[in-house]
Amino acid sequence: MKVLFSWLKDYIEGEIELKKLADALTMVGVEVGGIEDFEGDAVLDLEITPNRADCLSLIGIAREIKAIFGLRLKKPFFEIQKELKEPNFKISIANQDLCYRYAGRIIRNVKIAPSPDWLKKRLEASGIRSINNVVDVTNYVLLEWGQPLHAFDLDLLEGKQIRVGTPEDFGMDSVEITTLDGAKRKLDSHDLLIWDGVKPVAIAGIMGGADTEVTDKTVNILLESAYFKPERIRKTSKKLGLSTEASYRFERGTDIEALKEALDRSAFLIQQLAGGELYEIIDVYPVKIPLKEVLFNTEKIRNFLGINLSDDEILKILELLEIEVRKKDSGIYIAKIPSHRQDISIEEDIAEEVARIYGYDRIPAELPQAFKYVEENYELTKKRKFLDLLRNYMISLGFSEAVNFSFMSADDLDLLEIPKDDRRRKFISLLNPLRQEESVMRTMLLPGLLKNIEKNTARGIENLKLFEIGRVFIAQQAASLPEEPVHLAIITKKEDFKSPFKEDPYDFYALKGLIDGVFRYFKINNVQYIRSKEIFLHTGQSADIFVNGEKIGFIGVLSPKVLSRLDFKTKPYICMTELDLDKLFSFVQTEIKYKPFSTYPPVKRDVALILPIDFESQKILDIVSSYSSELIEDVFIFDVYQGKGIPEGSKSIAFRITYRAFDRTLTAEEVESFHNQLIEKIIAETGATLRT
Repeated sequence: MKVLFSWLKDYIEGEIELKKLADALTMVGVEVGGIEDFEGDAVLDLEITPNRADCLSLIGIAREIKAIFGLRLKKPFFEIQKELKEPNFKISIANQDLCYRYAGRIIRNVKIAPSPDWLKKRLEASGIRSINNVVDVTNYVLLEWGQPLHAFDLDLLEGKQIRVGTPEDFGMDSVEITTLDGAKRKLDSHDLLIWDGVKPVAIAGIMGGADTEVTDKTVNILLESAYFKPERIRKTSKKLGLSTEASYRFERGTDIEALKEALDRSAFLIQQLAGGELYEIIDVYPVKIPLKEVLFNTEKIRNFLGINLSDDEILKILELLEIEVRKKDSGIYIAKIPSHRQDISIEEDIAEEVARIYGYDRIPAELPQAFKYVEENYELTKKRKFLDLLRNYMISLGFSEAVNFSFMSADDLDLLEIPKDDRRRKFISLLNPLRQEESVMRTMLLPGLLKNIEKNTARGIENLKLFEIGRVFIAQQAASLPEEPVHLAIITKKEDFKSPFKEDPYDFYALKGLIDGVFRYFKINNVQYIRSKEIFLHTGQSADIFVNGEKIGFIGVLSPKVLSRLDFKTKPYICMTELDLDKLFSFVQTEIKYKPFSTYPPVKRDVALILPIDFESQKILDIVSSYSSELIEDVFIFDVYQGKGIPEGSKSIAFRITYRAFDRTLTAEEVESFHNQLIEKIIAETGATLRT
């Protein structure tokens, strides 16, 4: 969004240096992408994030400046002196789910003419061309208030009324309308339109219709100011491929309480520039939307930000942001969020606002205490530190920690089809269980997490990321104490089962990447993924995990068969892993060993092989790793493909080998010869076919 500096200063009391302002706005999240010269004035090119719709206006930016520098905000002047009554014109909303408020003002006997130079300059600097005084005022107020407005030629509206609704609301499947750009557009039954008594006259929130356009012949106008449901405007705009200054703001959410002020300001300016008699406002607001209230704890905010701000300092910042606060209890407050700040809805949003205005640059850059190996501060064993670091690692990735009871039912393992001779069937039974569902000590963590997923889904939570760190209990011979290893279980669930292979934080590959991240973090090497024999996992997306040849756990997607037995209305996509942390800890590298790195450039070669569909990719990595050569620096698989061009019952595995020498730059001939020998060995041992 382009903002003329001299225009912006109209809304702030006090002088501000341009460079200082640009730096300050960038630091609070309103990035100044550049500063351009415009006829001796400065134009700031602002990059507004999608959640900050309130900053898509000069008043919104002025509010930010007010909060940063503690200055006073000057709202634009307007005065409505004389209003006439218009008893015959009606406005109605047929679809209150898509239009929450619609206000209009009639102005008669206006004189359409070119706009004055000051208005033209401000619009041009903002990237909007001048049309005429009436239309220019609506665009001017849009930039000023962030509230889109539209002017209709009143005499071209039939039936002396405005109706807001979809074609379906008026018994139609679809309609056509010619918009102001001259294009004829078809709208379906769910698109929101503005209608007169006979026909559609505008696509709500996007563009007006050509049939009611304000022209040089216009004498009487109807000014529109409304609030439309953002999701509906976004869908219609995307479907039509039509984005406008109005739709850009409506689809992000405008200020429903400011639309009357914007309408009155527009009417005032039109009377100043085009004359005319103003009529009373017609304001249809069926269900008033209450302001949001957010409960917050100042101690939590201090802990969250890591800075020691007093309650008064926190409340002062919120006051600068026009957030009203009332005290509920000691350190507990209720914030009433102004209507223009639709992005604030939870306690963490309050903390973010405090951090923004306090200054991110003033917050000390320190690692959380849990990540520091500071022996003198606390006496923890190395294993306890390992668990704390692992727990914080999971939380930093957005996972929620579950803490379940250490009991389960034997039926939980029946659900997962755990074999009768599996060591996880060695239960320790309770003498007096309170419930049959908790009659034995748990031997796995995942059954508890699956129940957590079921319960949260029943409460309407679609996507979930949970983990648990806790002991499991494996019975031994009668005279022996049970094994009590500590396990880590992770489970993710999303509703979109149809596309599990696209990149997202809930799929199998994302979970595998997370586990690989744990291994890298703790410097655990010699990791292998081998096809899993766990019956409850999907055969094509599962693996047992080995470190130095010892199995430490498994990873995979819950099989459709097991999924069908769970209490889900849909078929979600569930990934899971469970690791034995006692075994894993024994492989943690506590001493860092340094070795020199090569200063010579690497040479990379990509290879794709066609193999049977049940071939395990790990075998390729094992062959390359066993090949005796110091030239091989790295190998990894980057693609597994089935489909067009690949024989039925086969798949393509693509991998990349990196070659590098420590004492010289490898020649192309040298790499080619060595690479061909290695590929021939892989083909010979796997029976693969080279994909070309």
